[in-house]
Amino acid sequence: MHLNLNSGLRKLIFATACLAAVGVYTFVVGRHYLATRSGAKPDPASLERAVKLEPWNAESRAQLGRYSLFVTQDATGAVTNLEAALALNPHVARYWLDLAAAYQVAGDTRQQRSALEGALHAEPTDPEVAWEAGNFYLVANDLSRALSLFRVVMANDPDQLSSALSLCWRATGNVNKMLAEAVPSEPAAYLAFIGLLTSKGQTAPAETVWAHLTGLGQPFPAADAFPYFDYLIQKHDTAAAVQVWKELLRGHVKLHPYIERGNLIVDGGLEKDFLNGGFDWRYAVSDPVELAVDTSEFHGGNQSVRMTFKGPGVAEGGLFEYVPVQPNTNYRFSAYTKAEEIESASGPRVSVADAYTGHSYVLTYDSLGTTGWRQQSADFRTNPETTMLIVRVARVPSDPLIKGKFWIDDVSLVLR
Repeated sequence: MHLNLNSGLRKLIFATACLAAVGVYTFVVGRHYLATRSGAKPDPASLERAVKLEPWNAESRAQLGRYSLFVTQDATGAVTNLEAALALNPHVARYWLDLAAAYQVAGDTRQQRSALEGALHAEPTDPEVAWEAGNFYLVANDLSRALSLFRVVMANDPDQLSSALSLCWRATGNVNKMLAEAVPSEPAAYLAFIGLLTSKGQTAPAETVWAHLTGLGQPFPAADAFPYFDYLIQKHDTAAAVQVWKELLRGHVKLHPYIERGNLIVDGGLEKDFLNGGFDWRYAVSDPVELAVDTSEFHGGNQSVRMTFKGPGVAEGGLFEYVPVQPNTNYRFSAYTKAEEIESASGPRVSVADAYTGHSYVLTYDSLGTTGWRQQSADFRTNPETTMLIVRVARVPSDPLIKGKFWIDDVSLVLR
């Protein structure tokens, strides 16, 4: 549209309209600025001024309500202002939660419940909302409703997973109810639940959760199950540990190459990346011994493990593996070792012992000086109570100082 501003009257009208628009804009901006400044001051007079300046602003009302609730502890004033804020904007869960708190102070449980439901309706997947509502229903002895809300917390806030699990377990003590109503059907939550149960020595419930976890058919890193595996070993529950390992093998194709038919030692050739858990090789880093994979020295395959002893006396070389076996059974153990300039009165040996009792089955000759690759082997029969062995590089006695390099490769344990 073309405006003809040639006449003086039209110019005056146009200028007046522009000034009016600028004035209205300035007034609105100024009013909002004053309201914002007043709302930022934590005193009732400033907060009330902010409400008067912008009566349509729900946040100003909510701030005044929170001040009444938490500072002056005026539950009636808090309810009045928070209800007014929600009348302006019912979609903010925080307003509903504050209103619920105000009703709690006022002793009105029915209205508190209603406010919490309002918060859940506004933001149904917010973990903070679910946490507060869940605690309310827990105190109200509405366990099923509480568990369903803590399930929301666990599914949406990993940082609260452990706390929610612990709270629900204290409230129920029932693993099946927990799995049915509280714990999300996902590996991370199940594994965290297993961790909670094992920390309390609850072996049978932990086994139940593990069975449900494997039944999910959802992938998870094998290493996430190793703490549970170690717990079973600590409990001397070889059968359960073996079952966990079998299920890990079924669910993780990448573990299949670690298994050699006929050899009970997992990755006996020391060719794979160490899992540092399960029934694979484990390693412990220490200053007196440098542990490394050596691709230039090996008996078979493409590599071996080298241990460099730096001087202090140590009991172990830092490499070991748990091996499940049968009681009253004959086995043959074999390992290839090599030494270079080992100076000590007690060189490194390969040890095979009962993992639970410490009973020794094999202790090879110690390696001193410099040697080529040589096989060290022994036959033995397990005792009636033996179900788990530990194979490791050890020193007996361990006190003498030791320097030099030691290699190990092609380790095997077979039925005889």
